[in-house]
Amino acid sequence: MIRFDNYSCTYSSGKPMLHQLNLNITPGEFVFVTGPSGGGKSTLCFSINGLIPHETEGSTYQGSVTVDGNRVQDVYPNDLVSVVGTVLQDPEWQLVRGTVKEELTFALENMGFPAEEIDRRLEEVVERVEIQSLLLRSTLDLSGGQKQRVAIAACLMTKPKVIVLDEPTAELDPLGKEMVLETIRQLHQEWGYTIVFVDHNLDVSMPYVDRVIVVAEGEIVADAPPNRLYDEPLVREWLPMPQVIELARKLGVKIEDEQHRDCDPLSVEELRKALHNRGIVRPEPPRQESDRMPEGGVAPAGETLLELRNITFRYRKQEDEMTIKPLNLKIGRGEFAAVIGRNGAGKSTLCKLITGLLKPHGGELLIHGKPSREYRADQRARHIGFVFQNPDYQFVRRTVYDEVAYGLSVQKLPASEIEERVMKVTKLLQIDKYLEEHPHFLSRGERRRVAIASILVMQPEVIILDEPTTGLDSVRCREMMDYIAELWRQGHTIIMLTHDMRVVADYIPRTIVLSQGQIVWDAPTREVFSKGKELERYHITLPPVVELSHIWGWTPTALTSDELVEALSAAALPEPAFGGGVE
Repeated sequence: MIRFDNYSCTYSSGKPMLHQLNLNITPGEFVFVTGPSGGGKSTLCFSINGLIPHETEGSTYQGSVTVDGNRVQDVYPNDLVSVVGTVLQDPEWQLVRGTVKEELTFALENMGFPAEEIDRRLEEVVERVEIQSLLLRSTLDLSGGQKQRVAIAACLMTKPKVIVLDEPTAELDPLGKEMVLETIRQLHQEWGYTIVFVDHNLDVSMPYVDRVIVVAEGEIVADAPPNRLYDEPLVREWLPMPQVIELARKLGVKIEDEQHRDCDPLSVEELRKALHNRGIVRPEPPRQESDRMPEGGVAPAGETLLELRNITFRYRKQEDEMTIKPLNLKIGRGEFAAVIGRNGAGKSTLCKLITGLLKPHGGELLIHGKPSREYRADQRARHIGFVFQNPDYQFVRRTVYDEVAYGLSVQKLPASEIEERVMKVTKLLQIDKYLEEHPHFLSRGERRRVAIASILVMQPEVIILDEPTTGLDSVRCREMMDYIAELWRQGHTIIMLTHDMRVVADYIPRTIVLSQGQIVWDAPTREVFSKGKELERYHITLPPVVELSHIWGWTPTALTSDELVEALSAAALPEPAFGGGVE
């Protein structure tokens, strides 16, 4: 179905993105493409759908790409639309109509489909992707996650032979990610689609796919079934293990595939069964000598920096319903808090109210006990830094260096200090090699790091991060979180909006669950994650370690791999039948 023959691609910058690629994908395969940010994954996608070389200015290629017998370099993208459907990394790049319904029907109307067939497909697709309530909404008014669902649905409407998805679940809440993947798997099984699925989320994606291709530095460094991927020698250099595989290898647990070969479990249920076969049925929970946060959790760690008193807000087009209902919240000096919840719960709106980008309809925001209206915008910015969910919204300069340095230059700091701080933060976020590049020419993950660097370099008291790890590969995600955690240890107050529950479990001591503009829970993360199935109604699914803890009835739950392995080691786990470990 898809064939790359000695294919190479270079952009106008002269930077080669793919090198002598040879790859065959057969009809009906579900292929997962992953690897480090900037490694060439998006370039591979654009080479399949014809955006390279026809629509990407300055791109040059050698070799060929063939899709369903069509040589892509000889066929324009509009002629490939009935063969290849595409969901881009940023949904805003492909939403062109006024309402969601118009967006979904747009392609079929242009292709001349009968109205009855368009209506039939519309009903089927909106039910599968669960966007019935959005049909009459403007695409401009949707959250990032809602826009991504609409983009996926629009792709499914045309029923192409090949579906290329470039990080389609990046903006979705945890349950939304699983629902979209399950939808794609059903379409793959029932309708025989060939799927090329690019993503960084190994924990969620691996159980669904037939084959994993790891692309790094423009080359394929591994190509294997998911349950044998980490037998490949080069994979560990580029990809941290999904938590289930990490646990299995630390505990010396394997399962058998259909050919009776040892392989890694991919799901929590497979790991549970493997442990059950080793005699681990209901082990004792780990001892909780201390937590990362004082008992009670909601009390500020230090003096109160931010206080929201009965804050309310509604968007003009939603006169009948408040987006933020009367809400009370205190954030103390030195706290590290996660705000989680489903797409559209009000998380970004809440943070825009705190930063002053939106003005509340009712209630009062206090900064250091003083009403926020008494601060000028520049004064508030010195207290609170905000990194947008979409990094493109905050770029104002032509080079990465100038973008990161902009806030410091406005403060009229000495040039030597500006340079020192810019170089330090860009090196830590590994974007120092792009200092002379235009921010918009970078990959989405790289652009996100630039946006974060432009705020972190100013070292405000409170740093609010809206989905800072979206679009980052596993290695960059951990590096980013290690840096954010270090800022917290240095005394910064961190508020982080995220859909990555493993990041919350591993790093963040306090968790605030938001739903329909109201706080449902505000407590230590371990206490919140102990709610188990109750969290599903808010579209929150738990990391494998926490899920196993609930299966075994552990209260309080374990949060990290190390806690779970330590507890099971105390249970005198039998010696494994093989010598597999984890480096």
